[in-house]
Amino acid sequence: MITEVQLPDYYQLLGVKSGATQKEIDRAYQMLISKFDSSGKKASSADEPTLKERIEAAQEAYDTLSHKEKREAYDAVVEVKKGNVSDEPKKSSGPLKFLGVRENARKPRHQNVYQDFFGFSEKPFDLTPDPKYLYLSPKHKEVLAHLVYGLQENNGFLKIVGEVGTGKTMICRSFLRELRADFNIAYIFNPCINELELLQTINMELGIPGKSKSRKKLVDVLNGFLLEERSKGHRVVVIIDEAQDLQPKVLEQLRLLSNLETDTEKLIQIVLIGQPELDKVLAKDGLRQLRQRITIKWELLPLNLEETRGYIQHRLNVALGKGKVRFSRQAVETVFRYSRGIPRMINVVADRTLLIAFTQSTKKITPKIVKLAVSDIGGLVPLESWADKFWKLVLPSALVAGLAFFAVNFFALPDHKKSAPGGKDISALIQENPMDLSTPGELVPTSAIHPVVPLVAPPVVSPVTPEAETGNTPQRRIPSNRPLSIFDPEKLVTYLSSLTLMESKLEAVKWILEAWNVAPEEMQGLNETDLEMIEEDHRLSSLEVNGTLERLKSLNYPAFLEIALPNAQGTKYLALVSIRGDTGVFGSVDKIEMPLSIIDSLWTRKAIILWKDFENLPESIGVGFKGKEAIWLQKNLRLLGYFQGREALLYGPKTVQAMMELQRNNSIKDDGIFNTDSKLLLYNLLQIYSTPKLVSQ
Repeated sequence: MITEVQLPDYYQLLGVKSGATQKEIDRAYQMLISKFDSSGKKASSADEPTLKERIEAAQEAYDTLSHKEKREAYDAVVEVKKGNVSDEPKKSSGPLKFLGVRENARKPRHQNVYQDFFGFSEKPFDLTPDPKYLYLSPKHKEVLAHLVYGLQENNGFLKIVGEVGTGKTMICRSFLRELRADFNIAYIFNPCINELELLQTINMELGIPGKSKSRKKLVDVLNGFLLEERSKGHRVVVIIDEAQDLQPKVLEQLRLLSNLETDTEKLIQIVLIGQPELDKVLAKDGLRQLRQRITIKWELLPLNLEETRGYIQHRLNVALGKGKVRFSRQAVETVFRYSRGIPRMINVVADRTLLIAFTQSTKKITPKIVKLAVSDIGGLVPLESWADKFWKLVLPSALVAGLAFFAVNFFALPDHKKSAPGGKDISALIQENPMDLSTPGELVPTSAIHPVVPLVAPPVVSPVTPEAETGNTPQRRIPSNRPLSIFDPEKLVTYLSSLTLMESKLEAVKWILEAWNVAPEEMQGLNETDLEMIEEDHRLSSLEVNGTLERLKSLNYPAFLEIALPNAQGTKYLALVSIRGDTGVFGSVDKIEMPLSIIDSLWTRKAIILWKDFENLPESIGVGFKGKEAIWLQKNLRLLGYFQGREALLYGPKTVQAMMELQRNNSIKDDGIFNTDSKLLLYNLLQIYSTPKLVSQ
């Protein structure tokens, strides 16, 4: 049964029609927010909403209408309330959680063929750029940082290039969603236009007159608008996607627009986003003035293997598929080889892989399934592995060297048979004068010495190399029996630099697995594949946390931290096993005790926690949820002194209030939703579940 909910008219609030496009919705939202920002109007009565409430309502309307499934669900509910839907009972058409409506186990109308099998809320590897799926790899973070820096510093031109499918449009859309009311954006996604059409498009995107066929009038209107926006403290940005298709004359027109400025600052900023061919276009002699004005430039490169692994897992998590499908390490490597780390091609290969896995009724993705998907797609050329390069380069070189040696030996070396004394060959000379090799010393013929009594062979002493004497030979660290104490960050850097990334990760994970009582024999010779199997066997899930030590303390689980060593020495991992005051116990090859301040400058603020969902609870439980899990939660909240009253199947206001109080008292987000953070916290606080503690009570 669906709860009656008062729905606001989101279309009327934004001032758009029910069939409005995303572009129209974006423009209406920006204009509405800018009006709020510039009006300064306050509520005239207690019943009238405040400015903050109106902005929040506009934000909610925009988020709903910009999200495909949310918009469909909203439209469906509106139709029901209008009485345009038959009264016959039928299955629900989509997730209505965002409306505060009970979902009641109903499927979306546009269900993907394998979506229900894997338990996804939506298709995880869709090709349509969706900002919520943005995976911020180090490369993407750098691009965003350059965009933000360029706009903050009011640079005239910014340029971002990247290969086809590397995520340029995704970055751009995510960036636009984060901008607030003090920016006016003209987003041009069709660059196949002339100079006049460029000016018309920019003006119309900014909501000012743009139908004139006079370039002078268009520029005059734009200049007046820019001066007015600058007086309000607003900035104007023109973003051009697929800029490599711009004609040189259009680029020159953009350069002339950048001349619109005051005595102290630019009035308009221009961002060019395109493929590597954009550099070839800009390299033309006629555009040298434009090249000089591009002060911020960056290239978005494909993902590497580790980033590809994180990208795939991120998209699965967003689609609520965490733990429901698993790509093996070798399967991810195969996806990486054939996609070459390009996000769009990762989506293509992964989507077809899930389809084939669905036809085989398996949720474990192996290299064999990925190769079937690649074969089905066709036309994908894999990256060369080291073995491919060996057979292609080293082996032919070795064959050539072998042939050359044979030729020299056959044609150039002297004939020893003819050159030996008396015309005898060397083998005959050796038979006549055999050498006694039984004792060390000078080699002399046996006929010249007397028989000797065999002596006991002296002990063999390994030669000492200069490197071994000086201690410069890299040695694998041998575990110490006693804890190591480190008080200097440089010593920690030296310690971790002796390990590879994977070695440091596996050594750190061993300490976390030991805290979860995994038997030592299961960790003998541990590799990444074994780690996946151990996690699966012990029902352990991984949670990536970005935050501070206080956040880790509030969750209260051991974690392994990502450490960035200085001077390009790479990334390592270190287990944080326990905390006592300002001192932490860490785990790597050795057990390490050191002040928490030591890692402050090296920790990237990324940590991974292994945890166990003992009761296999739903991903998230919020208001309106109905089921036995609500009773379980209420009973345990009562044990901890947070819940009062009778248990019920409904996750109602009392449960929400109790959950918020629990969250506040333990320094986690108090939204009243029983999500992953709250699960970790509750399992940790209840004595009936055996969980390791980061901070002992």
